[in-house]
Amino acid sequence: MKNTIKNIAALFLIFIFSGSLANAQGWSVPSSAKKKQNPYEATAKNISSGKKIYNLNCKSCHGDPTMANMLPLAPVAPTDLGSQNFLVQSSDGEIYYKVNKGQGAMPTFEKTLSDEDKWMVITFLRSFDKNKKERQQVAEIKNPEVTDVKLELKVNEAEKNMSAKLSGVTKTGKRVGLQGIEMSFLVKRSFGFLDVSGEDPYTNEKGDVQIQFPKDLPGDREGQVNMLVKVTDDAFYGKLEEARVVTLGVPTDPVNPLDERAMWGTRANAPIWIIVTFVGGVVGIWSVIFLVLFQMIKLPKLASKKD
Repeated sequence: MKNTIKNIAALFLIFIFSGSLANAQGWSVPSSAKKKQNPYEATAKNISSGKKIYNLNCKSCHGDPTMANMLPLAPVAPTDLGSQNFLVQSSDGEIYYKVNKGQGAMPTFEKTLSDEDKWMVITFLRSFDKNKKERQQVAEIKNPEVTDVKLELKVNEAEKNMSAKLSGVTKTGKRVGLQGIEMSFLVKRSFGFLDVSGEDPYTNEKGDVQIQFPKDLPGDREGQVNMLVKVTDDAFYGKLEEARVVTLGVPTDPVNPLDERAMWGTRANAPIWIIVTFVGGVVGIWSVIFLVLFQMIKLPKLASKKD
């Protein structure tokens, strides 16, 4: 009887596990969703934007497209979204639906990413599809072959803006601006970088791009902030970046969170209830110890009285 119960329990667990595994592997995508088409062209600009969004939201689990360095989750690891096997079997509408709805360990991006951002990611992924015939990649801008690529920065503290110029030297020795290259303007904060690039951080025909610095972003006492400006996609001209301290922030008297009376504060700034609890605990423990010692000292006297 006991063996029968064990066998039934084991079969039940196998059934539950198999069902959850099948659910994790299978996607039920409506036929109407599969027919949905990407409204954006596969331009260099859109692919670059999609790569940026992918790196921020998808890379931590799915890894680099085509590199098969996904996060090793169990029982089902994330898919390599740049693999030919995935791209051949999935239409643009299917990918959009899966990104939008999510399933299992895959989160939903329905409200965290705009429709345009989702399509940009799909455009980026399609750039790895060798058999994609419907949309050929459009070369939006063709820059000449250049060497000695330079990144120059200019800061206008009065107007609270910042500009960058990207240029290179052609075969004829002429320095020209590089057009249509996405730039990232990043402000160093306590726990990372804040992107203040704006909606259209691409260089113009002269290789220039300008951004308006946020008027309410706090700096130090003098309004200084640490900026990092770089070419977003290093596939174009390699790793190009420049760090600079600029006086564009709002002058702020910085408050050290360690000086506050909080859980993360220093020992002198620990919350009152923690100090009271700690002191009470120490006093209580030593009181018990002294009470025990006192009783032990009294034992010989009590024994002599009984005699």
